[in-house]
Amino acid sequence: MGKLKYICAYIVPLLALFTFHTSGIYAFFAIIFLYVLVPVLEEVFTPDDYNFTPAEKELAQEDPFYDFAIGLMVPLHLYVIYEFLVAITAPDLTTTNMIAYVLTMGTILGVSGINIGHELGHKTKSPIKMFLAHVMLTTAVQNHFIPYHNGAHHRDVATPADLTSAEEGDIFYFFALRSQIGGYFKTWGLEAKRLKAQGKNPVWNPMIIYTALPILLLVGIFFAFGGFATLCYFCASVFGISILESQNYFSHYGLRRKKLANGRYERVKPEHSWNSDHLIGRVLLFELTRHSDHHYMGATPYQTLQSEADSPKLPYGYPMMLVLAYFPFLFRPIMKKHLELYRAEVA
Repeated sequence: MGKLKYICAYIVPLLALFTFHTSGIYAFFAIIFLYVLVPVLEEVFTPDDYNFTPAEKELAQEDPFYDFAIGLMVPLHLYVIYEFLVAITAPDLTTTNMIAYVLTMGTILGVSGINIGHELGHKTKSPIKMFLAHVMLTTAVQNHFIPYHNGAHHRDVATPADLTSAEEGDIFYFFALRSQIGGYFKTWGLEAKRLKAQGKNPVWNPMIIYTALPILLLVGIFFAFGGFATLCYFCASVFGISILESQNYFSHYGLRRKKLANGRYERVKPEHSWNSDHLIGRVLLFELTRHSDHHYMGATPYQTLQSEADSPKLPYGYPMMLVLAYFPFLFRPIMKKHLELYRAEVA
């Protein structure tokens, strides 16, 4: 299947376009497909842990196809948003359709908007990719994501200092609030500290712009499509943010770096991130599921991320784990047992 497998990631926005042009039970097809059918299929197919050879890796790093595959998602993503706003303001809109459209749009913002913004946001040496990253994150009301993720999460992952690393026993909803709200305010301090270290005036904090951009987007939607559409879009963005926090929640759940005698923490290792080699999730999320290698070097292109033999493996693929996180009475006992098994293996 090779590199063409990433074309399958376009199923997600195409499902949304189908949704916004249907009604009734058909309007829920994208939700059923992504949250029911995909998790089931991932349990049917054997995980694929194949890694590129050094020669294949070098070729993949130079192949423009991979940048094209992820870059083309940006204009498609914006078109999906436009179609949502048109559909949500239709005069014959029913409550059932509204719910389906909002949930689908939220899924797009979380799966495409934030995830692609995350991938592009690691390419700090490319102004174009950073611009596209902020376009995607603006649509998801998450512009503070890049400075926090790059400047704090990757440094502090699997320690108490990282608000996006869940401790064993954390309940998702409390974790999500702490991660999202706490992360927003912490980023103000991170950016001020960065500016001060560079000898710049910390008053001109980039967070001013990062806060203003999504507000301007919502104001633009209000004037173009009205208050109802703005409210629906905001609700969709909240759901999209919850998808991000679900991934944050389980991707480091219960995993902790050891504190050394000098007061610092051990370096980040493969064992500090949960991974999945289930192919469908890998493709739909542009290899986010190979999380350990991503944390080894955040700027590594998605196509060359490797399956780490020493990394802990999730009990299910990412799509299933995203769903389970919303149900603490299911998630916590499953992960408690899985953590115990993993700790017994490495003891």
